[in-house]
Amino acid sequence: MTTATAIQDSTKHSTIFITLLVWFFLITGLSLNQSFIPKMGEPPLNLLISAVISISLFFSAYLFMPRFREYVLKLDMRFLIMLHTWRMLGMGFIMLYLFDELPPLFAFLAGFGDAATAIAAVFLAYALFTRTQGVSKKWVSRWNTFGLLDFVIAVSVGVLTQTNGILFAASGIDSDLMTVYPFVLIPGFLVQVFSITHIIIYLQLRNNHHNQKVISL
Repeated sequence: MTTATAIQDSTKHSTIFITLLVWFFLITGLSLNQSFIPKMGEPPLNLLISAVISISLFFSAYLFMPRFREYVLKLDMRFLIMLHTWRMLGMGFIMLYLFDELPPLFAFLAGFGDAATAIAAVFLAYALFTRTQGVSKKWVSRWNTFGLLDFVIAVSVGVLTQTNGILFAASGIDSDLMTVYPFVLIPGFLVQVFSITHIIIYLQLRNNHHNQKVISL
């Protein structure tokens, strides 16, 4: 890697970091303003809208900005996978359930789903770093699909277990806590960032991105 290329990559990394920081503070400000707390009996539309906006902006940049697309496809897939080891913190949902702060259905699905994704990410990343023969696309794709579906299921159940939600009566405990600061930062920021990393991995696999020892099998 030449010095010029290294400087360009460093600039791109810094730009992405600043973008994430601005995004984080924007969501934090809106959270403190209670912008994500829905009216009684209504779904958290503002949270859902924020997710649609963030993913739409990502796809727009990917489709219409060649340099951004090139940057995304060159990201180290091993690093993207390793980021998901942080999802082990999702076991905190189980702790909140034990204190009657979250309904069991949501807490167990979200908690154990995140934990399973995190544990699998450790083994997958280790294999990508150590196996000279690489790792097959199907295993990366399976892990990626599981991790993304975990988010879809958790968010869906979170909405359905809100006060007056379809599944609220099952336990009598609501998931409204997830729309209140600081917990709203999980669906409002972290879930969306991690979801975008899942999308990037799909894009890399689709574009036959093999420089992290992912082989086509």
